[in-house]
Amino acid sequence: ITMQQSPLNLHQPGLVLLIGLAGSTLPGICQAGSGVDVNLTANIVNNTCRLSVENGGEIYLPTVARDWFYNSDKSDRLSPTDDEAGTPFTIHVDDCYASGTEGATINQLKFSFAPQNGFWSNHNQVFKNDATARAAENVGIVIFSEKYRTNVLKSDGTSGVIYDVSGSSENYIKDYGFYARYQNVGAITSGAVMSNVLVNVSYE
Repeated sequence: ITMQQSPLNLHQPGLVLLIGLAGSTLPGICQAGSGVDVNLTANIVNNTCRLSVENGGEIYLPTVARDWFYNSDKSDRLSPTDDEAGTPFTIHVDDCYASGTEGATINQLKFSFAPQNGFWSNHNQVFKNDATARAAENVGIVIFSEKYRTNVLKSDGTSGVIYDVSGSSENYIKDYGFYARYQNVGAITSGAVMSNVLVNVSYE
């Protein structure tokens, strides 16, 4: 991904969603999440959801020019909370296992997102650029919920997009839509942008 007038044909996704299997110590709540960095010592518990992401979790954002980020008066065109169309992607919930209890129901699904490598200082709603070669400066990625049209990260960096699935039997097993776009956090330079994001789904 580049932000130059002429593309450099970088074969690199703008956003990489990392899904693994981790446990929760809270009763009645299951977790599927954390990411590729989860090793064999991770907690594995009965209450888990299985997730899949299209294209193996690699979301390719379009090439844009630097002018895309600014208004004609050179002010920032978008803030991290501005809902503007981005690159759509889906997270599919394949199955959840409710406490191993027969007849147990699932009332809520909670999608949480977190940066694999932490936040930039004072920018808790933007996933920072993890690119190491020819990286663009002061450009990250924001992710929005398709249903709620809001940033998946709150101002303190926490995340929780909640879907009410009560009374839906196993109808919660479906695609959940999100979209991603670039976000500048200062004076930008052209280059590659890639954010590694951990995605997590828990249910109650």
